[in-house]
Amino acid sequence: MNMTLRTRLALLAALSVALSVGLVLYLTWRMVGETMIRMEERSFASLMLVQEESLNAAFMSQLANKVRAVRERKNQLEEAAARVISVLSALNGKLPEGAERERLTRNVLSGMDSGGIRVELLRPADLFAGGVSRLGLKPNARDAKQRTLSGILEHLPRSGDFAVMELPRSLTVAGSAFALTSELERPALAFFLPLYSGEHQSLPGRVLVTLTSLEDLEVQAAASEAALLESTREKFASMSLYRRGLVALLNRDGEILASGGDGQLPGESLAPALEEARRTGRAQVTLTSAYGDLLCLVSYSRAFGWYTAMTAPLSEIRAPSDTLLSRLFMISLAITLLTSLLALFMLMRALRPLGLLTRKTDELAQVDFSAPDALEKLEPLMARGLPLERLDEPGQLARAFARMGKALSENIRNLMETTASKERMEGELSAARDIQMGILPPPDGAPEICGFSASAFLDPAKEVGGDLYDFFTTRDGRRALVLGDVSGKGVPAALFMSMTVTLVRYALDSGLDPAAAMTRVNAMLEEHNPGNMFVTLFLALYDPKTGDLAYANGGHCPPCIVGANPSRPLRLLEHLSGPLVGVMPDLEYKLFLDRLEDGETCLLFTDGVTEAMNERKELYGEERLMAFIAKHRNAKPKELLALVFGDIILYRGEEPQSDDITMLAFCRPNPSVSAVATPAAPHPGTDSTADAFHAAEKAAGIEK
Repeated sequence: MNMTLRTRLALLAALSVALSVGLVLYLTWRMVGETMIRMEERSFASLMLVQEESLNAAFMSQLANKVRAVRERKNQLEEAAARVISVLSALNGKLPEGAERERLTRNVLSGMDSGGIRVELLRPADLFAGGVSRLGLKPNARDAKQRTLSGILEHLPRSGDFAVMELPRSLTVAGSAFALTSELERPALAFFLPLYSGEHQSLPGRVLVTLTSLEDLEVQAAASEAALLESTREKFASMSLYRRGLVALLNRDGEILASGGDGQLPGESLAPALEEARRTGRAQVTLTSAYGDLLCLVSYSRAFGWYTAMTAPLSEIRAPSDTLLSRLFMISLAITLLTSLLALFMLMRALRPLGLLTRKTDELAQVDFSAPDALEKLEPLMARGLPLERLDEPGQLARAFARMGKALSENIRNLMETTASKERMEGELSAARDIQMGILPPPDGAPEICGFSASAFLDPAKEVGGDLYDFFTTRDGRRALVLGDVSGKGVPAALFMSMTVTLVRYALDSGLDPAAAMTRVNAMLEEHNPGNMFVTLFLALYDPKTGDLAYANGGHCPPCIVGANPSRPLRLLEHLSGPLVGVMPDLEYKLFLDRLEDGETCLLFTDGVTEAMNERKELYGEERLMAFIAKHRNAKPKELLALVFGDIILYRGEEPQSDDITMLAFCRPNPSVSAVATPAAPHPGTDSTADAFHAAEKAAGIEK
């Protein structure tokens, strides 16, 4: 769907306002909701703390009452024991001996059972022998401290000892407080007092036992807990809770003892929270229920072993924030609509001049600039009818458009003049390139005598370059081989190169050796060199019959010689005859001699080969060049040059050429294989370098 600019801007303004307001509403809703949840968490925690303190206070009160009652019972047991001892002391000597004495003593003690206190005169020896006392005491019975009765009697102090024992309810004693028939055990407090023969001659080795029931204390504790639960129910019922919220008191098994609210506790999912609360004292979890997620806090009271749980639906907690969000949304929607309408009105007014500018642009596109009077009509055409008097942005745009018309006419006029000048210059440079290349011999123009073959390659970085090569036959039949690199690039380097080639040919053709020729060329270039240009130069005279090579090197890259035999390493003509040629006067260059063996090829190259760079600005390098030449040692000079240039193109990638690339190769054939075809080097077309090889041949002008 195509929309106008003002519609898009109005929609953009409305969208921006909506996004901003929506983001603010969302953040507000989320922050308010989280704040309310945190407030409820703190409120729940406070209520749980109050409930926990209430339970602890009730437990401490119950515990204090129990301790006070136990102390009273201990005093009663000690007083009863003292009465029994006084009675027995009064009867001492008045009772007959034997079984009658035992019977009368038991009757006396039975008669002293009163006020819920029972009395027994225990013979430990009979008890240890497997007997059971009248009160139901057995030697393996344990007290609340897990001490056995036998252990208590064996370590009984002179002042006696107390123990809380569990006695069977089936024990029946007529007329006593223990006349119960239930099979359950009942708690009882017993006081054991040893009777020594020195004090009680009539009862040697006996232990006086006074015992009273504690069952009423348990009943009181149960009644206290029941009252506590009832008060807790009333308190929970009076609490103001969320709809479907719940506050509950649970026993150690998770059963509800008291609750308030209309919510429900999810029992299975609550078990981990109860376990955590029992372990750490308090737990907070989010539970899943039939009416949404619940915020649940659980605390554990170690005094009673009870849990207090409070739950509230998160949806109810967030309800105020949801209501606030809906109200703010309606207000924001009205603001957004009002803002959009206002923005649309202002945009329509502000963008009205753009329609005029659009029509002006269409008229500009239809102007024929090739017409003689097109430039004179252009400036009035672009300024006519524009709101140039306005001070806002459309007015500024209109004035800029009018200035653009004036500048466009001037630029087109200048461009036409520049284009004509550039075309003229390109034609001159093309002619200069043709002249420069015409000065040099053809790449394969070396005559073959005695099997000698040579080939050259030149690829300038610009239209014309400063590299040079030459080969020709001297008067004595030797082959003159020349390679040089002029400083700089472009037309100055090309002119200096042309002068150098001419001087070198004249010097070598006049019968001078390479060193003397280089000395003369240096003197003549230095004398006529106002720009202080120089050239690195390699001159050689090669005898195809003997393989003798006389050469001079003026600061040039050392040539490389490779043989057809892989066992013989590559070697460089590293001797330097002197410095750069053309800048220092009165130099004498040295002559060096070498010999090409059968099957060896000599490669001359400029620094544009080894200094070619890839995208990472890494140089091609002499080591890579030597390794590549060794790999293609059997290639003929023309093939070797194409292969090297193809490898340079592959290495360079998308990186532009930074320097002229010039190479010259010649070889001395191997007579042992002259009668048969020399195996050609692996053709690059069979591997991944095929495209680069053909591109190199095309650039070098040596396509097969």
